[in-house]
Amino acid sequence: MEGGPVRVRDATPDDTDAIVAVTVAGWQTAFRGIVAQGRLAELPVARWRHEVHVGLRRPVEDAFSYVAEIDGEFAGYCFVAAPSREPELGPDVAELVAIYVEPDRWGQGAGAALMRAAIDRLSHLPYHEIFLWTFKENAPAIAFYERHGWRADGDEKVHPRSGAVAIRFRHPLP
Repeated sequence: MEGGPVRVRDATPDDTDAIVAVTVAGWQTAFRGIVAQGRLAELPVARWRHEVHVGLRRPVEDAFSYVAEIDGEFAGYCFVAAPSREPELGPDVAELVAIYVEPDRWGQGAGAALMRAAIDRLSHLPYHEIFLWTFKENAPAIAFYERHGWRADGDEKVHPRSGAVAIRFRHPLP
């Protein structure tokens, strides 16, 4: 079922519950078979709710969150840390920390709209590159990122919460 046009807006603290709910749905749907079932059943929802709410009330430096809506309903969000949480990459590198879309809204353009909006905003700030981490076995996400111009840089790490291997992708900013 195709949705209407996607609207992207700044996230507010009132979006906290929807952001946490779509993050949980994303983990439990997209990461099934990648992350152990026991870990998917025990996600740190209360901690996520606290962190999201605080982050939306008091963003750090140039960090921002966007919400995508389809037909006036919450469809997904992204969170960008700017500068990134990895200071060794330099002060002019941002990080796409999270991008999640309601599983029943996949393929309706919300993720693409969020990605375009985030890159556009960063292109007007003093950053030259953005990176993200995604699970090495998450083929649909990797295909999505590659379609949007992201490239793997060869760096890998074990994601601490899940135990799964994550790979880093980078994207230059205009």
